[in-house]
Amino acid sequence: MRVVVFGATGGTGRAVIENALSAGHAVTAFARRADRIVPADGLTVIQGDVMDSAQVAPALDGQDAVVISLGNSQNPFALLFGARRTTPRDVCEVGTQNILAALPKDRDIPIIVIGAFGTGDTARNLPVMFKLFYRLILREQMADKERQYALLKGSFARYTMIQPLALTDKPATGAWTASRDGRFGKSEVARADLATFIVQQLQEAGGQGETVTFSG
Repeated sequence: MRVVVFGATGGTGRAVIENALSAGHAVTAFARRADRIVPADGLTVIQGDVMDSAQVAPALDGQDAVVISLGNSQNPFALLFGARRTTPRDVCEVGTQNILAALPKDRDIPIIVIGAFGTGDTARNLPVMFKLFYRLILREQMADKERQYALLKGSFARYTMIQPLALTDKPATGAWTASRDGRFGKSEVARADLATFIVQQLQEAGGQGETVTFSG
């Protein structure tokens, strides 16, 4: 399978690339900073800006599946106190819109999108402490994820929206909770486990316009 990963330099994007390569898939990593991606057999790197639709389209040529792992990895506290912005505040919304618009019209390509728990239908399941943190610290980031969610819901794309809880860089455990009704287990879950789950979903040719809550 040929898979393109948008948001390839983020923690989740890197984990997905590593897992997909280990599973024998050919991976294309799309990123603004191609120099941050470690070369590997089976990996093609495309330097580009997801905010520019003209740069997105060539990356989708010949792909069998798409993983969208966009987000703002800047320290949210630093942004609140006026740090220089390095990622657009609407990167998830606009980037996803550009990817959807560039999808081939003659092929039905499954898309895995990493969203945020507490947006869309799972907002009602968000614990109080999470709500406070989102409203006080991550308001901007969550608003972008909310718009991304709405964009997908209104599209005809064959997508699966995965909404993880608190992601960590701890080693994979091989155990997780994936639910379609917003229920979750432990609040923390390893990115390595999320990457394994994502690659499994791609191999099963998923993508039925569903939302999956992913937790420990």
